Amino acid sequence: MHQNMNHFYDQQDIEISLALKPCESKIKPIIVVRINNHVLFEGVLEDARTMSHRVDLMSNISISIGLMNKNYHNDPDSGVIIDSLEIDQFELIPSWTQLFSYINDHANNSPTNHLGYNGTWSLNIIEPFYRWQHKITGQGWLLEP
Repeated sequence: MHQNMNHFYDQQDIEISLALKPCESKIKPIIVVRINNHVLFEGVLEDARTMSHRVDLMSNISISIGLMNKNYHNDPDSGVIIDSLEIDQFELIPSWTQLFSYINDHANNSPTNHLGYNGTWSLNIIEPFYRWQHKITGQGWLLEP
């Protein structure tokens, strides 16, 4: 166990991995994906796509996926499915979707991994990831060094 603790402290950054796919629809969604203000993807999501980004181990994490320019009359079924969101191999979908905010033009903010309305689905972790993870999994607080 002591070696694992050393491995944790030796780690310099963490990987965020995201898998998205468009809903089955004739019109593909226009989206923008950001992690800590870094744009990972912006444009029409034609097919399933996996993307990843690394962030500093001790930094805050801000993840957002915006759906825009959807025309509800032309194609009410268009949208995006978030198949997976992992932070250092800790899967957040579907078990932790209630932690995400979904601000959209229909004021429907129920926990979801389906973006069907123009708006932004986001998660803001305002502390280092492993402290946050320790709390949300019910393991209590981690002491700061």
